[in-house]
Amino acid sequence: MDILLLLGIAIFLGTLGGKIFQRLKIPQVVGYIVIGLLLGKSFFGFFQDRIIQTLDPFVSVALGIIGFIIGAELKADIFKKQGRPIYSILFGEGLFAFFTVTILVTLVTKKLYLGLLFGAIASATDPATTVNVLWEYKSKGPLTTTLLAIVALDDALALMIYGFASVFAKSLIMKEHLSILHSIGTPFMEIGISALIGISGGYILFHLIRLIKDKNLILPLSLGVIIAVVGLADFLKVDLILSSMILGVTLINIAPKEGGVVSESIKKFSPPVYILFFVLVGTRLDIKLFAQVSIAVLSVVYVLGRSTGKMLGAFLGGIVGKAQHVVTKYIGLGLFAQAGVAIGLAISVYHNLSKLGPGPTHIGFILINAIVATTFIVQIIGPPCVKLAIQKAGETGRAVTEEDIIESYKVNDLMGKDFDVIKEQTPLYSIVEIFKNSESYHICVVDNDNNLLGIISLGELRVVFHEQEDALDNLVVARDIAEPATTLLYADQPLKEAIDIFRRKELDFMPVLKDPSSRQLVGVMHYRSTMSNIEKELLSRQGNLQ
Repeated sequence: MDILLLLGIAIFLGTLGGKIFQRLKIPQVVGYIVIGLLLGKSFFGFFQDRIIQTLDPFVSVALGIIGFIIGAELKADIFKKQGRPIYSILFGEGLFAFFTVTILVTLVTKKLYLGLLFGAIASATDPATTVNVLWEYKSKGPLTTTLLAIVALDDALALMIYGFASVFAKSLIMKEHLSILHSIGTPFMEIGISALIGISGGYILFHLIRLIKDKNLILPLSLGVIIAVVGLADFLKVDLILSSMILGVTLINIAPKEGGVVSESIKKFSPPVYILFFVLVGTRLDIKLFAQVSIAVLSVVYVLGRSTGKMLGAFLGGIVGKAQHVVTKYIGLGLFAQAGVAIGLAISVYHNLSKLGPGPTHIGFILINAIVATTFIVQIIGPPCVKLAIQKAGETGRAVTEEDIIESYKVNDLMGKDFDVIKEQTPLYSIVEIFKNSESYHICVVDNDNNLLGIISLGELRVVFHEQEDALDNLVVARDIAEPATTLLYADQPLKEAIDIFRRKELDFMPVLKDPSSRQLVGVMHYRSTMSNIEKELLSRQGNLQ
């Protein structure tokens, strides 16, 4: 099947699957992965290994975009306010996962080198899945902030643990003397190169944004720099997610305003990228691996050890770091996800061991298949656990924007229902009295059945006074001076459409009718008071969370 046709099907079905799962109160990312599973080798086989490998560059770019957006959330003041809890939780969850899995796998297999390799990979947390759930449920608060920081820094910790553990494991497999210098130097060198690439990219993007005047060029320039950073990291064989995160961190801290604009532009562009990325994650999973007893046993031991280690380590880290109670209590639930980094480390192990002979190659094969199998498990249970954590913490629905609130309302929700009207036969002097006692600049004129006939504004009333003599006060009635209402709103109309009309036509007032087939007046809407109510709602939903 043509690869473009496959991509179109993947995005379409992924979107549909995500919405179905959302209706079932399950995070959309699970739906994306399940659709990928159905399209992959486990079921219909549309995505074969050859096609998946062809799409590897796209997967790298998607990870780069995810990494950048995570990094752009990490302003320096976050670490100033919550630095100690973040680091204590980070080291707690990473090291406890490593030691717990290492001990359990060693006890089951009787092989310390397998325990070390599985333990090193267990420390990694997938940022993409975690962050996708946080964005879907518009989460904001101390738990969300801490989660974002942990998953951003977790890559670096996982690389360090992996660097040390893999060297020890290799020496045990080959029964050779280990090189302390190599075990310490390699992970730090990789992290240093990743940081250098990200910082350089951040400064380059900052200067490019300041030079250009056309805002329409911000998105393509930003994507160009992100892709270049990803490509350079891939070429130098260093962690591309870490490089992209540092790019985002650098930009948002040297230029908060510009960084915020870039981040919002990338976020608006990214939904189809996320959907396709997670569908492709699903296509890589193979449920037939569970049929192998050795893989099934290792997978269960690994998942139990990793989950226990992550939760216990995060909890103790929160206590040691004196994190807020809500963070200490629920942070562990948000750290189950595992995907790109873990699979990447497993592939790295397999690649390195395959050079050492048949025995080590078989070890690498067992490890990579077990990690792929466990990824399937934690990718299914991980997102609901993140959702549960932020729900328990009361942080869902707080990262809303003005646009989110506007889109969630209809005209009927915010229109004024207690308003002044002028009957069509009301004489001029009575109209004046009504305006004196009203706060409105515009008042609608209606007939006896409350059907809209027109609008009288204070400005038009002044014109009438100049043109009419006092003697005509009783002869001029409301219907004579009412201006036709040509721009109308309807009660069930989306508020977004109403706001668009207000802004496009530069209006401040519009009457609201029951429906398009009726002239019955049911309310009025003032642009300024509507936007004021939206601003109050925004502050209310966001609360006072830091």
